[in-house]
Amino acid sequence: MPAEHGEHVLWHDDAAMPVANSERPPTSADVVVVGAGYAGLSAATALAGRGRSVVVVEAGALGWGAHSRNGGMVLPELKQEPAHLRRRYGELGTRMYDDVDAAFDFVEALIDAAAIECDYRRCGELYLAHSARRVAELHNVVDEHRQRGDDVRFVAAEHLGDEIGSSIFHGGAVFARAGSLHPAKFHAGVATLAMNTGAVVVDLCAATAFTRRHGTVVVTTERGEIRAGDIVVTTNAYADGLIPALRRRVLPVGSFIVATEPLDPALADELSPRRRMFVDTKNFLSYWRLTPDGRMLFGGRKRLGAVTLDDAAQHLTAALRRTHPQLASTAITHRWGGRVAITLDRLPHVGRIGDAWYATGCNGSGVALNTWLGHRLAEHLLDEAPLPSFAELTHRTIPLFGARRLWQPVVGQWFRWRDYR
Repeated sequence: MPAEHGEHVLWHDDAAMPVANSERPPTSADVVVVGAGYAGLSAATALAGRGRSVVVVEAGALGWGAHSRNGGMVLPELKQEPAHLRRRYGELGTRMYDDVDAAFDFVEALIDAAAIECDYRRCGELYLAHSARRVAELHNVVDEHRQRGDDVRFVAAEHLGDEIGSSIFHGGAVFARAGSLHPAKFHAGVATLAMNTGAVVVDLCAATAFTRRHGTVVVTTERGEIRAGDIVVTTNAYADGLIPALRRRVLPVGSFIVATEPLDPALADELSPRRRMFVDTKNFLSYWRLTPDGRMLFGGRKRLGAVTLDDAAQHLTAALRRTHPQLASTAITHRWGGRVAITLDRLPHVGRIGDAWYATGCNGSGVALNTWLGHRLAEHLLDEAPLPSFAELTHRTIPLFGARRLWQPVVGQWFRWRDYR
């Protein structure tokens, strides 16, 4: 289907989701998990694997959300660099990066142990300076990560041709520990694993309210009540009125992707000789990669506020062709969008609000982090592990959350000015 005919998610073309429970959910369980994304399913697998009865309720159809719409980049990263986190948080900052590394290792091990067929490849990431003034910052980033023992190296502009078929960047940094996968196939594999382990997954069944009565959590869903010992909420950018205090702590921001028709292999080799994951240094960053079937996928956002799919796709297509003029006449066959969960400190958060446990806010880097956060939260509920380091952060409310449509354009314009000054 041509891209101009509406939304068409590339990953949905060849990923077969397992069939979720379509009946009324069980009336009782040890744990109810709200949200069948990477975090929720990973938590359910760990809990069910230890003999707990688990019900996962999903408001949409299984596989509809960000877990099958993202760029498929498995990145052990945070939006703040190691030295900044150490200065601000001390020893906690070091542990946060240790947890990010653990998340990456966990996902690689999970794919291998569960034999999840998701086109995974350890390919590395190329982080690209979009302006000359960012080169010094990029050197600092490389130095910080090398001091941690990370396999990172700087690539000068004159040598970028060995890494990418584009001449618009001023330098780059190669991070060896990064991977690529087919996100919908990965999600299908994680969902299958949760079901095979014993979790009951019920889709098209939104949780609308919950309360604690006499030591039991009663979760009200569109298909009836479930009584449980605990509730775990993993709705991420789709947080709703179920926990109003959580919703006000997560800013949902649109992120969009376009994908080309399959490229001639020689052209694909020219554009991405090492099949890296590409990300640039802008606040309104672009991220792109070759897909397993040889297309160029290009994602990002035009602004913080509301944007239509048509507007976003036009913006991304123009940016793709500025980056790779070789694709000026290549057809765009797919375009789609979704939401990213942004937190005020640009860090993930996990913990408890009232009677509910939660994990959220991976700020666009959730393939590895969300999967691990769900698993680790489940381990904590099983008394097998402490909470992740991110639980020690104060999860602050987004200021003027109810008026965000008024201030988002102003903040977005400031970010854009910083990108191009």
